[in-house]
Amino acid sequence: MGNACYVTTSYEDGTVLWLGFEFSDNDRLLYFSLGNTRWKSLEDGKEYPVRIQFDSETPWNAKASAIKVDSFIHLKVNTRDADFVSEFSKKLGLRAFYADKQIVSLRLRGSSKAIDEMLACQQATDKLANAQQPAPKDEDPFTASPSVKTSDDPFEL
Repeated sequence: MGNACYVTTSYEDGTVLWLGFEFSDNDRLLYFSLGNTRWKSLEDGKEYPVRIQFDSETPWNAKASAIKVDSFIHLKVNTRDADFVSEFSKKLGLRAFYADKQIVSLRLRGSSKAIDEMLACQQATDKLANAQQPAPKDEDPFTASPSVKTSDDPFEL
């Protein structure tokens, strides 16, 4: 997943939930995704206005993109708002709505522990990824080393 950690869980009704990091260039986003094999009418790449509500908190309004992975299509919302993750970790339930109709009602058992594990995973992954990257070289590869002088170097001045 591009050195980005995530958590996922599935429910008896076939719903699958993901929450994780998504990295592109220097941008770090969070994503929230819901899918169910029964949602066959979702169109890959199309946007759907959704409302996500944790317990009785103020709902989050978002545009979700339908994403197809293998044969499974799901709705994905990107955010930079850390409050979304905070609510996810502290609340007991989540409801999602589309066109004023509730599409899921889920218990968030263990969500706080899952977020802690996701953050620990990301810290460890970042540390490992940074350790594996070679130090940047500031040298011009075409300048001759002071200790090496050859008379047949066509680029030596």
